[in-house]
Amino acid sequence: MSKILKYFLVTLLSISLVTGIISVSFSQQKVAPGQYATIAEYQKVSGRKITKFSEAPQLADLVKQGKLPSVEKRLSEEPAVVEPIEEIGQYGGTWRRYGGSTSVYVQTLYEPLVRWGSDLITVEPNIAEEWEVSEDGKTFTFYLCKGIRWSDGEPFTADDIMFWYEDIILNKELTPVPPSWLMAGGEVGEFKKIDDYTVEISFSIPYGLFLHELAYTGREPFAPKHYLSQFHPKYASEEKLESMAKEAGFEFWYQLFGQKNTVYSNPDLPVIHPWKVVKPWGAEGLTAERNPYYWKIDPAGNQLPYLDRMMVFYTSDWKMAYMRIITEKATDDASDMQGVGSDISDYTLYMENRDKGGYRVILYPGGFVAQPAMMFNQNAKDPVLRDIFRNAKFRQAMSLAINREEINDLLYFGLAEPLQATIPRTSPFYREEFARAYAEFDPDRANQLLDEIGLNERDSEGWRLRPDGKRLEIVIETRQPLPWPDVANMVSDYWNNVGVKTVVKEEEGSLWQVRVDAAEHDVVTQGFPNHPLLVGNSSFVLTADQAWAPLWALWYRSGGESGEEPVEDVIRIINLYEELKATPDPERRIQLGEEIMEIHAENIWIIGAAGRHQPWVYIAKNNFSNVPPSGSSVYHNPDVEGFLHPEQFFIKK
Repeated sequence: MSKILKYFLVTLLSISLVTGIISVSFSQQKVAPGQYATIAEYQKVSGRKITKFSEAPQLADLVKQGKLPSVEKRLSEEPAVVEPIEEIGQYGGTWRRYGGSTSVYVQTLYEPLVRWGSDLITVEPNIAEEWEVSEDGKTFTFYLCKGIRWSDGEPFTADDIMFWYEDIILNKELTPVPPSWLMAGGEVGEFKKIDDYTVEISFSIPYGLFLHELAYTGREPFAPKHYLSQFHPKYASEEKLESMAKEAGFEFWYQLFGQKNTVYSNPDLPVIHPWKVVKPWGAEGLTAERNPYYWKIDPAGNQLPYLDRMMVFYTSDWKMAYMRIITEKATDDASDMQGVGSDISDYTLYMENRDKGGYRVILYPGGFVAQPAMMFNQNAKDPVLRDIFRNAKFRQAMSLAINREEINDLLYFGLAEPLQATIPRTSPFYREEFARAYAEFDPDRANQLLDEIGLNERDSEGWRLRPDGKRLEIVIETRQPLPWPDVANMVSDYWNNVGVKTVVKEEEGSLWQVRVDAAEHDVVTQGFPNHPLLVGNSSFVLTADQAWAPLWALWYRSGGESGEEPVEDVIRIINLYEELKATPDPERRIQLGEEIMEIHAENIWIIGAAGRHQPWVYIAKNNFSNVPPSGSSVYHNPDVEGFLHPEQFFIKK
């Protein structure tokens, strides 16, 4: 067994930390923002000691009333230390924001076993304070932080991991298809409890990317056994479950279990996140309040989070939501910090109203490689369209027909980089030629390719004809409330100009998703953040639902039991990715990743419409503090605030 060292990338800055909830003065240098697994690790890096703890005033009142244990008893034995972005914060206040779905809240929840470092490539401790990997790369042993508690005060132990594995993942009614990230060699990993704070996970073959997969957003391999077991047939009688299900309006026990295990709809569900839902998602949004047992502190010993609560106000109209943000300094429902739903095309409007609205505009490097991408459905129901869409020369032609420079200038103020959809530049798999593939504006070459593949016949109005003699007509479906219709409309004009009749259809988000899942669409606009190492829900390896090939993705995820078998090049990608996942050799992973991206560069299943590094616009009120500044490298995917330690955000008084 070889022990994995904990990654703590720190940069020393000669700035004194002088203010906070507890007045603090340090002669040592300030360490870079980040998380340290234990107080001991923080002291080792910074030279500072943390000798006492403090808490939010309302929690201190509850302690005095005997309704809560002392803060020392609520924290873990060795609390994780979060170094703030700017300064030690102040307790109190509400983080107000808008959301069109529950994802706005869920994206702030990021407490996996191991978490990403700021580069989104290295892996750092979180709930697991250290781990070991066997020399053959098959077995992973995790040592959990001792003393972490759920939001109801119950201990977090290895039993919560084993419950998730044995009673949720291995239960076919709850999990018909195991998640792909938990599989290697076609088999689900095997979990074993060593003791209350040690878990061993083994695979039949080496799994070189397992730690990286574990760090991906939303992958928390645990659940509160003490609470959820009452809704599970292994622990509750059939009669009781049936009665509870019917009372809740469900037909089956697993429907009830699913509702009880949904963080945004069940206020009774214990969590380990900074805030816990107290008002579930509904027509007006949701409200979450401070978790009194949250297990992280700041360098002054203050228990996090600083903010009392988070409120998400539902909106179906992002334009109107942002108009309220930029024109109203202090209303009960104006957002304190907002990036979701922003539109770079409104950048000038945001900038002009900064003084009036009392906010600052923050530009982060875009985590979306080409937002939005244009995706032709490789599983189209119409067999003629399917054959056309599967022709690589057709997709190449449609890519060449797009004037990305014009889109960048007109919609993105020249702030994007007009390139093809590909992996981020931070990736070891990135090659400039992949980003340039068929990304130039060349309508003449586009017309030539379309003629070459037999789409050279036109009707009396000049529109190209399909091989069956019908007019070649396609629909670009864009989902609400995402701000992409402008891009889609420009792309439709470019495609109309090469004789392919194209119209744009805006759809409500859930309808759009239903149509995509059923492979009923022609083309969709879709953003697709891709991790530099191809882990997670990567569009390039079909590890999740993908609009460009929903039935091929289903085939891959189901082990060939559902969906449709992909074409040869996609099968090749799947095989390459399975090898990439398995190998512990970083150099071999680079070779495999390059080969995957080379196949994509030639086939252009995913067509970048706007280019790469399109900035993500955030608006933050001037008093909303500890938000990373513009250009921060931690924002590979700024749509997910959980990476940024939102527990250290605060409102400056």
